[in-house]
Amino acid sequence: MLVVIDPVARRVDGESVRIAKDVLCAGATTKICLPDGPEEVERALSRRGHRRTVVIGDDLALLRVVGLLHRQRELPGASLAVVPVGPAASVSLVRALGVPTGAVAAARAVLDGSERRLDLLVDDSGGV
Repeated sequence: MLVVIDPVARRVDGESVRIAKDVLCAGATTKICLPDGPEEVERALSRRGHRRTVVIGDDLALLRVVGLLHRQRELPGASLAVVPVGPAASVSLVRALGVPTGAVAAARAVLDGSERRLDLLVDDSGGV
């Protein structure tokens, strides 16, 4: 799996990021991406192959990755997971999707959970 760790998550709650990363690395073969900007995320996603992508971060980090995959026309075939890290207000979308909010519980759900398809809303300009 490709684990994309959002820089904001690293600054806001580095301990939860470390815990999630440790759980994921212990349970699966992982490649870690520590991007400093959107260009590095885009490059990592384009090189992920058939790996499942895991976003460690808040709702905005997840939406950025979904938007990139959508623009690359790879979203329908992509498997995407999220480990929410951030204040409660910044992970409300992820909570609404039913993702556990604790780093350990969310990382274990990534490893042991089942895939679930979700619909996507796209605006007239192609934004997600």
